[in-house]
Amino acid sequence: MLGVGGGGKPSPRAEERDIQVLSTQRLASLRAMASPLKLKQDVQGKVESFRARIAQEAEDLVSTFFPQKLSELDSRVQQLRLQDLSRIRSVPAPEPPAVPDIAGDGPIRDPQLMQTQASVKGPVLPGGEGQLLRSNQHLVELIEQVKPEIELLREKCNTVRMWVQLLIPKVEDGNNFGVSIQEDTVDQLWTVESTAASYLRRFSTYYNTRAKLVSKIVKYPQVEDYRRTVAEVDENEYLSIRQILLHVRNQYATLHDVILKNIEKIKSPRSTNTDNLY
Repeated sequence: MLGVGGGGKPSPRAEERDIQVLSTQRLASLRAMASPLKLKQDVQGKVESFRARIAQEAEDLVSTFFPQKLSELDSRVQQLRLQDLSRIRSVPAPEPPAVPDIAGDGPIRDPQLMQTQASVKGPVLPGGEGQLLRSNQHLVELIEQVKPEIELLREKCNTVRMWVQLLIPKVEDGNNFGVSIQEDTVDQLWTVESTAASYLRRFSTYYNTRAKLVSKIVKYPQVEDYRRTVAEVDENEYLSIRQILLHVRNQYATLHDVILKNIEKIKSPRSTNTDNLY
């Protein structure tokens, strides 16, 4: 056979030809792996439409919506004055039953007084047994007003974060200063979203804590410390709500300021050689 030497071994020329064939196949395989993914035209159109919509919405949020919410929330914060703490106190539990004060340490021998004390039973809920002990309505109204603002902040930050993420270019060596600004902006937006989520969890913690204290008051109405604790919890929650509104307002101000200051690097993270010539 041609190309086969003595002993059935392939000739050097045949080995070289086989190596070339294998190299060509590997090169073709690597090129296929390195080539960009081919998307259908309609799918690519939907992706580009989504990117354009997110970009337009995010730019409107940063330039218009954030300043408007900043002004609106600033006015609402001013309405929550620290002097209003006394107005939000509400302890929905009956006063402890009055027990006559008897002088002396000896046993009670007055039959009428003994009958009166024997008739004193446990605390009765306002309005009768089974009556609903209502929450602090002033705080409930405030919480219901603040919760949509927190959720709105999360939603808008999510939109802006998606916009910045879609602007991040492919990974390359060097000239990544603008990319680092984009990544820092994404991290800051993500932090705002996470913090806003923690604000929402605080409200359920407040309701749970207050419910346990009110239950103690119903069970032990003669213990004044439980009543004072409920008042303190309500006051602290009022201050927390005011502080949350301050934080939400400040987040709008900070994000608006940071993004506008770095808008050029966010939208065009990598400069070209043409830009460096001028």
